[in-house]
Amino acid sequence: MPSLHPRPEQKQWQPPVTFLDDMAALATALDRIITRENALALENRLMDIGALAPEKTKIAVDYDRHARALKADPAKLHAASDETRGRLRAAVQSLEGKLEENRMLLGAAKDVSEGIVKAAARAASEARAPTIGYAPKSTAKARPVAATATIALDKRV
Repeated sequence: MPSLHPRPEQKQWQPPVTFLDDMAALATALDRIITRENALALENRLMDIGALAPEKTKIAVDYDRHARALKADPAKLHAASDETRGRLRAAVQSLEGKLEENRMLLGAAKDVSEGIVKAAARAASEARAPTIGYAPKSTAKARPVAATATIALDKRV
């Protein structure tokens, strides 16, 4: 009975140089996608980043498969020329730099989004707060319970 979830196609064996060149090409392709993602984040076009996800995922899975294969068989790295290893090293270092920038940009966008949501929730909570005061037409609002101040107690108290 055929599986409902087909396995990803397995790559055929490749000589070390071709394997490392393939891995460097994958790192470069992923680098380009992350660079586009970073540019979109800088332009505050976060909704457009999702369109890059399918391509990014496919390349990232292939890159990860190569990285695991290289970790399992480091002889591929040692069998390659200095030039081939240098191309791979440069591609991976560039990718790592772009990924760090990506992490900071998307982390900042996440923090801003969370801040907006929390501010909206706080405003809604304050708008629903009961009125307090002695006059029937008092407009003073009670502080929401969530906004009460906290205190710390130590052994001296």
